[in-house]
Amino acid sequence: MGGWIKSLWKDSLVYGIGYGVTRFLQIVILPIIAHALTLGEFGYYSNYVIFYTTAGGLFILGLDSAVARYFYESEDDKNHQQLFSSAFFFILLLAVISSIGFSFFSADIIHALGIPSLYSEPMPYVLMAIPAASLNGFFLSWFKWKRQKVYFLINSGACVVLLLVPLLAVNHVTFSYIFKVIFWSQLAAALMSVVFAGNYIRFYFRRSLMVSLLVYGFPWLLVFAFGISRTYLDRAFLTRYLSDDIYGLYNFSVRIATLLSLIITAFDMSFGPLAFSIWNKTGAPVFFARLQSVYIFLVSAIACAIAIASPLLIHLLGGLKYAGSEKIIPLLLFSAIPLSLINFSNLGTVYAKKSFLSTFCLFIGFAVVLLLNIMLTQRYLQYGATSASLVGHLCIIFTGYYLSNKYYKIPFAYAKDCFVFFFFFLFSILSVNLSITSGLYLNLFIKLIILGAVFFSFAVFVFPSESKKVFARAKAIM
Repeated sequence: MGGWIKSLWKDSLVYGIGYGVTRFLQIVILPIIAHALTLGEFGYYSNYVIFYTTAGGLFILGLDSAVARYFYESEDDKNHQQLFSSAFFFILLLAVISSIGFSFFSADIIHALGIPSLYSEPMPYVLMAIPAASLNGFFLSWFKWKRQKVYFLINSGACVVLLLVPLLAVNHVTFSYIFKVIFWSQLAAALMSVVFAGNYIRFYFRRSLMVSLLVYGFPWLLVFAFGISRTYLDRAFLTRYLSDDIYGLYNFSVRIATLLSLIITAFDMSFGPLAFSIWNKTGAPVFFARLQSVYIFLVSAIACAIAIASPLLIHLLGGLKYAGSEKIIPLLLFSAIPLSLINFSNLGTVYAKKSFLSTFCLFIGFAVVLLLNIMLTQRYLQYGATSASLVGHLCIIFTGYYLSNKYYKIPFAYAKDCFVFFFFFLFSILSVNLSITSGLYLNLFIKLIILGAVFFSFAVFVFPSESKKVFARAKAIM
């Protein structure tokens, strides 16, 4: 079990550092864009980004998961080339044709996104970014499953670096210029990845293989579709009920809350390959249960720390015009955590290769989020929308736990894990709504001290065995 922890920690550290550098660069970009745009323009910018990233993910058609599934059935390089090339060219062709088709309906798409026609100039670059985004998504999955960490980090980092440099190179950043740079950075990253994966690209197509890949990938396409629509469903409602400025504030809060993805993404990338390799080994179910408890504790505490620091982060990254947007951040942070727990809740259905059950769980979540948005958003606005997301995401994992238990029994500590999650959730809500002192920095310092004391107390009394091991190792090092 110690070896599993070491492997998970090593992979998470590599991805965490790499993704952390990428996230840091995105934080550098955020104030450039936030200061260059008005509050309303920041909302329009966010809607354009949501559109091209969603379209780019949909056109992968679940083939990233399908290729990974068939990849491990053979060690033959020729088979790997056939798998990769078939999916690569299919995605490229579909994305290019679809983007050309979208161009004939640009005005309708802009209207559906809630963007005024005055801001239609970037649309050609948004459409051209879709094929590059699709390929980059496929490449990232390929490099992940091939464990080519350097290529993975170069691809993910290049998109941000190549976006940052042109933004720093000009004195005046305009709304249209941002999307020109986004397109060229996505394209450059895709071309670099083509070089990295060159050994697997062949002009090859076999109908039977492609059909097999599409059939296996279709449920994962639905997983992505339900997942992404559930994640962004709130924007469809909020664009109708919020003013342009308040909508811009909300989208800025979302950007701050994505800091938690530094931890979540690193874990997600590392957990899958490890789980697939050990779940038939003795002690694996107990390991998964203990790992989930520790993970919820750590990620909830980190989310709480981000919530406490959010007023300072907003002041530094956005300035005075974004003040007050920290109030919604606890809901955004803690609605993201259950999505990461899908790694645990779906272990049984993935183990049994029941991918349709994973789709069913996401459909349940989508339905709950949609229904609650209809009921709550018009009345409670952004607080109603984020509450709908939190409840819907919890429904996804509760359904997953119930269905997975039939195929793979894991002794999860549900009561303890729920208590830890909701304790830190309530702590974060109090932290952004109550001020201990009038000074920003002193207030932040005192709250972090309190959080540190709470964290230590939980570690000692709620996780005694894990704490003893950590203290023993620390003592041995010293």
